[in-house]
Amino acid sequence: MQTKPSANLDFLRALAVLLVLAQHLLYRGGVEAKLGFAIPPIGTFGVLLFFVHTCLVLMYSMERSHLEGRPLVGNFYLRRLFRIYPLSIVAVLTAVALHLDSGVHGVPGLSRAAPVPMGRIVSNLLLVQNVARPGSIINVLWSLPFEVQMYIFLPFLFMWVRGKRKAVWPLCGLWIAGVLLALGRTRLVAAIGPNNLAGRMSLIEFVPNFLPGIIAFTLVHVPKIKSYLWPPFILLLAGIYAIAPGDRMGWVLCLLLGLAIPFFGEIRTAWLRTISYRIATYSYGIYLSHQFCIWLVFDELRWLPMWSRIVMLGGLLIWVPILLYHGIEKPMIKVGAELAERWRPRQPAPMRADEVLVPALETVGRIEVRQAPESEISTRRPA
Repeated sequence: MQTKPSANLDFLRALAVLLVLAQHLLYRGGVEAKLGFAIPPIGTFGVLLFFVHTCLVLMYSMERSHLEGRPLVGNFYLRRLFRIYPLSIVAVLTAVALHLDSGVHGVPGLSRAAPVPMGRIVSNLLLVQNVARPGSIINVLWSLPFEVQMYIFLPFLFMWVRGKRKAVWPLCGLWIAGVLLALGRTRLVAAIGPNNLAGRMSLIEFVPNFLPGIIAFTLVHVPKIKSYLWPPFILLLAGIYAIAPGDRMGWVLCLLLGLAIPFFGEIRTAWLRTISYRIATYSYGIYLSHQFCIWLVFDELRWLPMWSRIVMLGGLLIWVPILLYHGIEKPMIKVGAELAERWRPRQPAPMRADEVLVPALETVGRIEVRQAPESEISTRRPA
């Protein structure tokens, strides 16, 4: 199983966030009206790529921790808490302070709106808006509750499959069961409406998108496919989803991705590795901040010439995520890691050489005295 940083996974994460960004830029720029046809939901597929990537990377992270049982679970939960919530809380509070909301006035993104009710603010801060169903204040927040709820089960799935190569078959069976359960939930919601228990259990819909990441973890990494084919393969999956979008297509494509990941060689092109790593590093900040950048340029600064707004938007999309990462993400990740270490079992302090040697000599001496014939006791000495 792979435990080192992967350029392929960096590329996967980078492309995922770029697909989300591209969709929202095209929507806000009115490209649909200009072209005369609907833009495919490539951003949605980008989120599905995130789900596969996140599960796989977190499985590798738990494997590197060498923890088991309660220490593993506590360590994992604390790290994820400080990884996800600080930046999402800042994003929600910023939107509330600026009176911004998504989906109002028919605008595909953030725009000025009436003050948000307190209940909706709280649900978005806690990332439970898919259960409370008041909707996301920032439209891209819709995916985070599913990630957080998936985290509840991930450590237990890891402990189940760790070191078991044959676990891929039960996981595939679990994927099939997840698909059937998701289909059943969809039909139930269509029959009796979304405001019921089935409607609030929306995580079920994305179980088949998360499980392929765990399936990829259980497979042995055998790079039989050339590394230069990895980017075209991911783009091919995105193209297929763009042509035939939908839940079922997303489930199948995620499964194909999970099964294929271990068989691709690692990207070797230096410039592609570097760009992928940088975008992947700042991807969470890009994901949460890009709608603010688009709102500022398309709404508040719409009086500026187009060329200057494009330059400004490019600068904001680059520097805002960098500032968020170094100002909030990275420090909070460090805090989470330090607190999580408390869940690691304490190792006894190593004994000094003299503390190890003297008891050993005494033990050897006692054993020799007990085992030696009486005639040799006076002449033999401990070694």
